[in-house]
Amino acid sequence: MESHIELSFEDIRGKQHATLIHFIGDLDATNIELVLEKVFNLINEGTVNIIADFKQLRYVNSTGLGILLHFSKTAREKGGCFKIANINENVYEIIEIIGATTLLEIYDDVDEATAALT
Repeated sequence: MESHIELSFEDIRGKQHATLIHFIGDLDATNIELVLEKVFNLINEGTVNIIADFKQLRYVNSTGLGILLHFSKTAREKGGCFKIANINENVYEIIEIIGATTLLEIYDDVDEATAALT
């Protein structure tokens, strides 16, 4: 059964080439292609600073986590960043188990992540 993921995008006021992405639902192998396409379209259009709002992300598996690491690497290669905000305990636990907490920039909320943008 396919998991549901929804992404909504908004420009981050006062920041150049920066977008806030709201992740809503579950991120796993069944919907990773959709997420890849939407985020890479954004990056290819010139957005290099991305904040991922996980407030409504219920679940991520190792496939989803791998793609988040890929987004982070790609953004850095283009001179930007990929930050995560509002992460819930279940999703954080998965990131922690895999050992990726030091590889991802995680913030308590969107305001804190936005303030960390250069």
